[in-house]
Amino acid sequence: MSFDHEQIAGLIRKLAGADQLLAQTYINGTLFADDENRAAIDSLKKSGMLRIADVSGEYRLTGDIKRLIDRLLLRNQRYQQNINMAKMILSVEEDIEDYRQALDQNNQDEAQYHLEQIDDTLYEATEALENSLSVMFAAITSQFGFVGSLNSKIRQNQRALSYAQQLVRELNHIRITDCYEWLSWSTILPELSRKIIRFIDQYKSIVERLTGIVGRMKELLFKLRLQEQTANRCRAMAQFLRQHPEWDPLDWSAEADTPKLLQRGTGLTLQPGINPNNPVLQADLAAIVQELRRQAKPVAPLARDSTASPLDTRIPSQSEYQQDLYESHVENLFARALEQQGRKTSALHYWSEQGLEIKAELWLDIVFAQYCCLPQRMRRAFTLDMQGEILPGFDGNQIIEEILLQRVA
Repeated sequence: MSFDHEQIAGLIRKLAGADQLLAQTYINGTLFADDENRAAIDSLKKSGMLRIADVSGEYRLTGDIKRLIDRLLLRNQRYQQNINMAKMILSVEEDIEDYRQALDQNNQDEAQYHLEQIDDTLYEATEALENSLSVMFAAITSQFGFVGSLNSKIRQNQRALSYAQQLVRELNHIRITDCYEWLSWSTILPELSRKIIRFIDQYKSIVERLTGIVGRMKELLFKLRLQEQTANRCRAMAQFLRQHPEWDPLDWSAEADTPKLLQRGTGLTLQPGINPNNPVLQADLAAIVQELRRQAKPVAPLARDSTASPLDTRIPSQSEYQQDLYESHVENLFARALEQQGRKTSALHYWSEQGLEIKAELWLDIVFAQYCCLPQRMRRAFTLDMQGEILPGFDGNQIIEEILLQRVA
């Protein structure tokens, strides 16, 4: 047995002999030295497996050993890797050139060394990319991706999206045409060509997966930002209701003078069977009918007493966009209050000035509800002074008859 074999075997035996100490150090993070384990710790420290911690008599695993255990156990993985594709490509090209020169000089040992260097470099690059994509995709698609709040999840996805875009820029350093040029020399051996072709195939797969992950991250980030706005409105409404328990929204949907936009709909109309008048289903129904007619022995239809309904072949018209008129009025009212530079703005005066076709009480309810939906930073910009008649027998409760808005200096 050669010296290298004996040295490697001794290192593996040392790992196996100190399995409990290494496991305890990995789980607890630190290991305290005493009289019983002093000799074993010194041996492990001399072999480069343990290092001295900040506290005297305390030891930790070295970075190489900890990364090895993390990698084998698939734990504590980070998707952000320091990947320099330009440097990797340059290293592979230099090793290929050295490999060719060693073959030309018939130096088989040196050629085998450079071939192993090429294999290790290509494998480590693709494996780092594969692990990075797998952990990153698991982090962004999980419910909270190792974080505990909606804001943290948004920040995590923003960082992941930034890293993915950086990874795209790094992958642009790899040009497939340059990789195929590595195979251009006539006396290339199958061992090297297989490694290069495998790297090209893995690279194409990684680029395709990364494109899908970037699109998925953008979609999830857009949904998370919408959810954050909804959550902020709910928190603001809950906080305002705790501060103003006297507010009680009235049901205006059943009154005759309520605009149609604010009335409740009739709901969905459900049918037990297929509606042939639905233009979305007409093409599929016509195809089914034509297929049944082409059959040599068509199935006899069931006798039915009801008359057949003709297909509606008219092209459905486009629905016009309906703007929320009263939401626009509320935004204009808020903007006017901000422009007044500290002077109070009357909601009833705006209602009368614009000639809105709803009751004043309903308008005040809409103004108050839209104010509660504003984000916290915007609600701090101005205050609401609600005036009205004090209800006798109820402490602090009143019927709101006017709302005055004033910008906070």
